[in-house]
Amino acid sequence: MGIPHLITFLQPYAEAESIVGRHVVIDGSGFAYHIYHACLSARPAAWNPFEAAPSYEELGKACIAWLDGLRDNGVEIKKMYFDGFLPPLKFDTRMERLMRQTHQLSQYHVSNATPCRASFPPLDSLPGGPFHTTSVKSKLSALPPSPFLVPAVLEALLDSDQYRERTEVVPGEADLYCAKYLSQHGGIVLTGDSDLLVHDLGNGAVSFFRDITPNKRALSIQVYRPTVIAERLDLPKSHGLHAFAFEISMDSHGTFRKLLADARTLKTATASPSEFKRFSKEYNQLSAPLEAKDPTNLFPLLRSLDPRISEYVLQYPYLARIAGQDEVAKGSQTFHVFLPFLLDCPVRTNAWEVSTVTRQLAYGLINLIVPEDQQRLVVSEYRKQQDKSTGRELQLPNLPQIPEACTAITTLYSQLQQNFPGVSRSEIWTVIAIHQEIEYSYSRAKTPLCKLVVQQLADLENEYNMRNKRRNLTWDIIQFFAQIQGSYYSFRILKQIMSLVVSHGPPQSLPEPLLHLHWQLESLPNLRDLPGLDSAPSIIGSLGKRAISIITSHPSMDEEATADPQESCRARKKKRKRNHSAAGASSGCQKPTNPFELLGDA
Repeated sequence: MGIPHLITFLQPYAEAESIVGRHVVIDGSGFAYHIYHACLSARPAAWNPFEAAPSYEELGKACIAWLDGLRDNGVEIKKMYFDGFLPPLKFDTRMERLMRQTHQLSQYHVSNATPCRASFPPLDSLPGGPFHTTSVKSKLSALPPSPFLVPAVLEALLDSDQYRERTEVVPGEADLYCAKYLSQHGGIVLTGDSDLLVHDLGNGAVSFFRDITPNKRALSIQVYRPTVIAERLDLPKSHGLHAFAFEISMDSHGTFRKLLADARTLKTATASPSEFKRFSKEYNQLSAPLEAKDPTNLFPLLRSLDPRISEYVLQYPYLARIAGQDEVAKGSQTFHVFLPFLLDCPVRTNAWEVSTVTRQLAYGLINLIVPEDQQRLVVSEYRKQQDKSTGRELQLPNLPQIPEACTAITTLYSQLQQNFPGVSRSEIWTVIAIHQEIEYSYSRAKTPLCKLVVQQLADLENEYNMRNKRRNLTWDIIQFFAQIQGSYYSFRILKQIMSLVVSHGPPQSLPEPLLHLHWQLESLPNLRDLPGLDSAPSIIGSLGKRAISIITSHPSMDEEATADPQESCRARKKKRKRNHSAAGASSGCQKPTNPFELLGDA
């Protein structure tokens, strides 16, 4: 988040220098957001954030081009660190961000009855290369960024032979690892966060992504050297910029002259020692990581997980030690999961809901490899927040339920492959997402949203709308697309956690259905291969109509469709379980294909 006004106050003390030949460390999350905004500025013909948002493939290519541009200028990129753990101190900050994003989406929905056009303008190439960016129109940043922005950039880096070995998801906050590297080796950290000016960098320096500019010969940067600046400001050597930053945090409206005078005398730090201690704790240097034996070779996997997935698994002390966390706290009573923020329709059920059961299974898999006293049967999941209330509590499967839940998914995968012979192994996951939405809707006596969406997409293509160019996407289409994204990413969570479990092994100790599902998940497409919203009409339209016809013709779906609307969801579930048990008894105990029957209500 950074400290308000700190960069503004210190900017006169920065020095313009060439970046040629420098050694740099990069704050990965800040880098991802910088690339996102650079891509927004490359689509000037867009009318709104949906149309301006780059695809994940475009983001990946842009981040590699930007890094290649640094290397072309003789820059040696030493490390790129991504946040992989949410410290308890930052929980409230994360909640506040989630509340802001929720409000932002709600406001956009209120102001825009039509979310966007059905056809999007192309992404322009930046005329002067990746470092020639223009300011982004405010209307194009009226929504939170693409939900999988950071993991998409991380994925591109890990897939690159050039940058893979330099990229790490660390078991803490990235700025602490950037600061530690600079304090030991020197160099410059590239970031978008003013917090790094307050860390102990030794002889290291800070530059901001926005200040990298091309000139006739090479790239130039504005360099901030915290130790030099502290000396020029005549701040106490014992506190350095800590004292000045603390004054700003306590009085955000103070003038530079007043704040500097108070910092020189440690006025507020002396008057409020407990607050200063709490403030300084955030910038404490990393201690040496705890020694941990890793016979299972999980360390490389733990250092390459998607950040939000890493945040979950590192709440288990057993895995945090293997990941090299410097201070492993005892596992808290409640584990928290902050999901990426999906851009859905705010007045409908959250788009993550349809795929909840997949994530329940994913979260529960960790219990197979951690000590018994660390196992959990409940997690609290955060998707959207209107206020600081607790998240959605999810029950996790117990150990005997896991093989059945895995079998349910593998059976569904195989059945849909048979029913859709012309669909590729990667496209089948879109069909599974549609199946989840239909099944979820019928289980709650609702008309599946996909039926409405397919009709709306057909209307887009009718002759009148084509002739009059009245081709706009609806909020129903936005919702359905977000549900498909949520289903896909839920399987990505399952895949990454399952890879941890399988790597931990030994394989002979794991249920056979789990190993089979692990193999099937190999066909899950990468983020760069996910279709963007601009191609959703053609993909959903072609697959959706066929999927609805095939899936709803299944006997179990016929039963759901004809269920009494007055009958409660729980009563219908009990009836389905009774009927399924009876059918299983007469057909050799056939395994269920509906994971909801195994895990019950979320």
